Amino acid sequence: MVDKANFMGIDPEQTRAASQQMDSTADNLGSMVSMLGSMLDSVFWEGDDAKRFMSDWNGSLRPELDRATETIRENAVELSQRAQMQEEASR
Repeated sequence: MVDKANFMGIDPEQTRAASQQMDSTADNLGSMVSMLGSMLDSVFWEGDDAKRFMSDWNGSLRPELDRATETIRENAVELSQRAQMQEEASR
Protein backbone atom coordinates (compact mmCIF):
# COMPACT_ATOMS: atom_id res chain seq x y z
CA MET A 1 0.00 0.00 0.00
CA VAL A 2 1.28 3.44 -0.89
CA ASP A 3 1.48 6.19 1.75
CA LYS A 4 -0.36 8.84 -0.27
CA ALA A 5 0.65 11.62 2.12
CA ASN A 6 4.33 11.19 1.24
CA PHE A 7 4.10 9.92 -2.32
CA MET A 8 4.74 11.85 -5.51
CA GLY A 9 4.45 10.24 -8.92
CA ILE A 10 2.57 7.16 -10.00
CA ASP A 11 2.12 3.76 -8.37
CA PRO A 12 3.73 1.39 -10.92
CA GLU A 13 1.91 -1.73 -9.74
CA GLN A 14 -1.50 -0.08 -9.80
CA THR A 15 -0.71 1.58 -13.12
CA ARG A 16 0.30 -1.69 -14.76
CA ALA A 17 -2.93 -3.29 -13.55
CA ALA A 18 -4.93 -0.41 -15.02
CA SER A 19 -2.97 -0.71 -18.27
CA GLN A 20 -3.78 -4.41 -18.53
CA GLN A 21 -7.46 -3.76 -17.80
CA MET A 22 -7.58 -1.04 -20.46
CA ASP A 23 -5.94 -3.32 -23.01
CA SER A 24 -8.40 -6.10 -22.21
CA THR A 25 -11.30 -3.65 -22.47
CA ALA A 26 -10.03 -2.50 -25.87
CA ASP A 27 -9.94 -6.13 -27.01
CA ASN A 28 -13.52 -6.61 -25.80
CA LEU A 29 -14.72 -3.45 -27.52
CA GLY A 30 -12.99 -4.45 -30.76
CA SER A 31 -14.62 -7.87 -30.61
CA MET A 32 -18.04 -6.37 -29.98
CA VAL A 33 -17.68 -3.96 -32.89
CA SER A 34 -16.64 -6.83 -35.15
CA MET A 35 -19.56 -9.00 -34.01
CA LEU A 36 -21.99 -6.13 -34.53
CA GLY A 37 -20.63 -5.55 -38.02
CA SER A 38 -21.02 -9.23 -38.90
CA MET A 39 -24.51 -9.33 -37.45
CA LEU A 40 -25.56 -6.23 -39.37
CA ASP A 41 -24.09 -7.63 -42.59
CA SER A 42 -26.23 -10.76 -42.16
CA VAL A 43 -29.53 -8.87 -41.76
CA PHE A 44 -31.66 -8.86 -44.89
CA TRP A 45 -32.92 -5.32 -45.25
CA GLU A 46 -33.59 -3.48 -48.48
CA GLY A 47 -34.59 0.09 -49.20
CA ASP A 48 -33.56 3.64 -48.50
CA ASP A 49 -33.68 3.23 -44.72
CA ALA A 50 -31.37 0.23 -44.93
CA LYS A 51 -28.91 2.15 -47.10
CA ARG A 52 -28.95 5.12 -44.73
CA PHE A 53 -28.52 2.92 -41.66
CA MET A 54 -25.61 0.98 -43.13
CA SER A 55 -24.07 4.18 -44.43
CA ASP A 56 -24.19 5.62 -40.92
CA TRP A 57 -22.77 2.40 -39.42
CA ASN A 58 -19.94 2.00 -41.92
CA GLY A 59 -19.33 5.69 -42.51
CA SER A 60 -19.25 7.10 -39.01
CA LEU A 61 -20.25 4.85 -36.12
CA ARG A 62 -17.97 1.88 -36.78
CA PRO A 63 -14.95 4.08 -37.56
CA GLU A 64 -15.58 6.05 -34.35
CA LEU A 65 -15.73 2.83 -32.33
CA ASP A 66 -12.56 1.58 -34.05
CA ARG A 67 -10.81 4.86 -33.17
CA ALA A 68 -12.02 4.59 -29.57
CA THR A 69 -10.64 1.05 -29.39
CA GLU A 70 -7.27 2.19 -30.70
CA THR A 71 -7.19 5.19 -28.35
CA ILE A 72 -7.83 2.91 -25.37
CA ARG A 73 -4.96 0.67 -26.52
CA GLU A 74 -2.65 3.67 -26.93
CA ASN A 75 -3.53 4.90 -23.43
CA ALA A 76 -2.86 1.44 -22.02
CA VAL A 77 0.61 1.53 -23.56
CA GLU A 78 1.22 5.00 -22.15
CA LEU A 79 0.24 3.86 -18.65
CA SER A 80 2.64 0.95 -18.90
CA GLN A 81 5.41 3.29 -20.05
CA ARG A 82 4.66 5.69 -17.19
CA ALA A 83 4.94 2.83 -14.70
CA GLN A 84 8.34 1.92 -16.16
CA MET A 85 9.46 5.55 -16.03
CA GLN A 86 8.41 5.80 -12.37
CA GLU A 87 10.37 2.69 -11.46
CA GLU A 88 13.45 4.01 -13.22
CA ALA A 89 13.12 7.40 -11.51
CA SER A 90 12.68 5.76 -8.10
CA ARG A 91 15.89 3.71 -8.28
